[in-house]
Amino acid sequence: MIADTPESRELSPADALEAALDWWREAGVEDDYRNEATSWLAEPEQEQAVASPKPAKPPEEPKQTPLERAFEGTAGGDVIGGAPGALPETLEKFREWWMADKSLSHLGPERRLPPRGVEGAKLLVLVPEPMEGDADQLLSGAPGKFVEAILAAMGIAPHEAYLASALPAPLALPDWNDLSVRGLGTITRHHIALAAPHRVIAFGRSLAPLFDVPPEMAREPAVVKAGESTLPLLLAPELAELARSAPRRKNFWNRWLEWTA
Repeated sequence: MIADTPESRELSPADALEAALDWWREAGVEDDYRNEATSWLAEPEQEQAVASPKPAKPPEEPKQTPLERAFEGTAGGDVIGGAPGALPETLEKFREWWMADKSLSHLGPERRLPPRGVEGAKLLVLVPEPMEGDADQLLSGAPGKFVEAILAAMGIAPHEAYLASALPAPLALPDWNDLSVRGLGTITRHHIALAAPHRVIAFGRSLAPLFDVPPEMAREPAVVKAGESTLPLLLAPELAELARSAPRRKNFWNRWLEWTA
């Protein structure tokens, strides 16, 4: 029978801890040391100040995108020019109103161009809006030279033509149907009545709504009722299309000859 010796007896965890402490005491170690300092005092409670809520930031107004700026002034709804009876009754006053009325364009007078010519011209030339290259007057620069060449071929001197635009300043992608319903058609016909030309040619078949011409009839000779007069009207391709296409110029010239025969 094997005797139970201290070496073979298993110690409980408590006895093992006590034996380890006794070993350290016999070695002369009575304190427990650590590398980090330990605070034995309770931390004083600090009164936490209640921060006042930050004032709400006012909502920022949405900024216009470049696309929105480009389309500024194209939204429909407002009447253009006011009541028909409020339109100027003389050509001189109409030109002044053309350069100032806010319902015609959101652009100021410095960005608008007035019509050119005198009352009773042989031909009134109407374009949708001032063209690129127009500096200080309507149809100047390259567009003006092209128009002068057309008029010379027609046998019309520059002073015998009245040059006008349907809008006083450029407008991004104008909706001519909407503009006509809102009053631009009435203004255009009133303008023609004041200018009192013998004939009217509009370069841009998109202008057909201003004369109450159905789209399917835009290639046919028409008439425009301007005041008490009914004047011959010809809707032609835009000047830019004619300038870059010889077949279109030839077709336009044939239609002009038939129209004036």
